Amino acid sequence: MAGIRTRNRGELEAAILRVLRASASPLNANEIRDAVAGETPAPTTVLTALDRLYDKGEVVRHQESPRKVRFSATQTAAESTSASMMQALSANEDRRAVLLKFVGDLDEGDAALLRAALDPR
Repeated sequence: MAGIRTRNRGELEAAILRVLRASASPLNANEIRDAVAGETPAPTTVLTALDRLYDKGEVVRHQESPRKVRFSATQTAAESTSASMMQALSANEDRRAVLLKFVGDLDEGDAALLRAALDPR
């Protein structure tokens, strides 16, 4: 019998990644479950999400013993977002159009930040 879905698809995985990225050290499944915002998921649900994130290369397992496993994120939020942006850019045939549209949609603060990053100083 299936349970009632309390989150949208992918929302728990995103929440788990936020928890892991905010942690200075690897966490076990119970620590992750306790840190997830909103309704507390079942331990098996957290483990299933962690297995899926592991299969996607988003988390690393730190196995201390057969029953003692900790997890950490493979990338920071900035690294993950940058990789997604690069993948989306690579998937489009007209990179110039995509870049011009992206830059055109930036607010002035973000545009200034980008200008400063591109400045060769």
